[in-house]
Formats: sequence, structure tokens, C-alpha cells
Amino acid sequence: MAIITLVGEKLARPGVEFIFYGPAEPCRTCKLAGVCVGNLEPGRRYKILRVRSMPSHSCPLHEGKVRVVEVVEPSIEVAIEPRLAIAGSVIKLQFAECDDREKEALFRPEGLFEGDHVKIIEILGDVECNGKTYKHVKVMRKKD
Repeated sequence: MAIITLVGEKLARPGVEFIFYGPAEPCRTCKLAGVCVGNLEPGRRYKILRVRSMPSHSCPLHEGKVRVVEVVEPSIEVAIEPRLAIAGSVIKLQFAECDDREKEALFRPEGLFEGDHVKIIEILGDVECNGKTYKHVKVMRKKD
């Protein structure tokens, strides 16, 4: 189900993804904070589905204007233990250890937290790190 929020006019395009890191200081006193940052969960990744054809609103953070958009949490790629990699299954996410900085985004992707329940959408292949082989999968977070 889509979530209604506000994003800067320059980012307000379908397909754009962003990570919400939490409200900035000016948001705490903004009258639009409830619909803007109040609908988002800190540390999560969101993808804009649709920009609503409503007037823009003033915002001190986004070069003056924000737009009303519909967002969802997109699928995210992650490396997991091979024994857990069954398409369609729901698992409790445990990040595998990897010392390779270039693979960090796959082993600890932004938008997911250890302990999240995720559904495995697709198995994309294998990835190696620290002498072990893991499965590179695409997952969707399952909300409680």
C-alpha cells in the first residue's frame, strides 16, 4: 500500500528512490510534519510511485518547495546464507559478515535492519566473501 508524503520538487519524479534518515530540526515545528516525515520510518528506503497533481508547499529544507507523492518500500538486494535462499519464503534477516568494503552495500543494504522479516522475491546468483559463498537475493520487507 502506498504511503503519502512530501519530497522536494527536484526529487518528485516516479521511480526516484531515497532513504529517510529522520526529521531535520526545522521539521519539528512545521505544520506539515505529520504528513511529510510522520508517515516515514527512519532508516528505510522508499520509491516514488506517483506525484500527485496538487499545488506545491513551502519548505525551508528543499530549496523552497515540496510536492505530494505516493511512495512504497521497494525490493532490496542482499546477500544471505544459501540454506535460507528459497524463492517465496519469509525469513528473519541476519546479515552475513563480509570484510570487502566494495560488497558492503550488498551485505548490509541501507533500508533493511537485522531482524526484519523479509520475503525472498528472486534469487539473483552467488556472491563470495571471506572464502564463503552466499546467495544474492532480492527481498521485500514484510511489515508487522
